[in-house]
Amino acid sequence: MVKKIIITERQVQVIKKNIIENDMHENLVERMVADLNNNYEPMMGVMREDGEYREEPMVKIKVDNTETSIKRLYQYFKKKYKLGNEFTQQVIKDWMFGKIKDNRLSKNVSIN
Repeated sequence: MVKKIIITERQVQVIKKNIIENDMHENLVERMVADLNNNYEPMMGVMREDGEYREEPMVKIKVDNTETSIKRLYQYFKKKYKLGNEFTQQVIKDWMFGKIKDNRLSKNVSIN
């Protein structure tokens, strides 16, 4: 038995918008993660603060084996991809801790 669903043009536009946004979202995550995997490596660095040493998540740049902070990487990616603050932070955070599955972030965040 075949069932038909009747929807309005407005509903079609809303559905199209959601599909396109999801594809764009996953494509951006895939591109950013590929860039991160090719050029950077997550690591734990030791920082001295107020006379105490503590571990802090850092990033190793593969080209010259230098270390940089997550904050500097975030600023670079924000400038390079021109995306929203929260989205860029979430991609880097999820990449650092291996939480990206099937090009989806652990938390649903808007691109803008």
